Amino acid sequence: MTTTEIEIPGYIARAKTVADLARAAADLLEHAADSGLPVPDMARLSTGGQEVSFSFPGRKETFRTLAQWAERFGGTVTGEPYTRDDGEESVYCQLRFPYLGVSVEAYAFIPAGETSTT
Repeated sequence: MTTTEIEIPGYIARAKTVADLARAAADLLEHAADSGLPVPDMARLSTGGQEVSFSFPGRKETFRTLAQWAERFGGTVTGEPYTRDDGEESVYCQLRFPYLGVSVEAYAFIPAGETSTT
């Protein structure tokens, strides 16, 4: 059986491996820690999406944490109401930005009770 090599044009970026994504995530977390930023509770790597996702705790302070990450790495923090299947309401906050050729998502589900200022 012969193998056929498929030529990929030079202007097309090759997909990153899990190891590549892990290196980018580790570098990003190191830069965040060196900048004094809070670090996430969880990380997820996706070769299919060429994405690294970071989950932050569902606390009111996380609004500011995501804003600090946006100030340091770029992007805009967005928020929208979210209702879980059990009826619990929260705010889904998300930040997206590119880093070393990887799409990065930082997010948190902040319970509605945590968002109140009273």
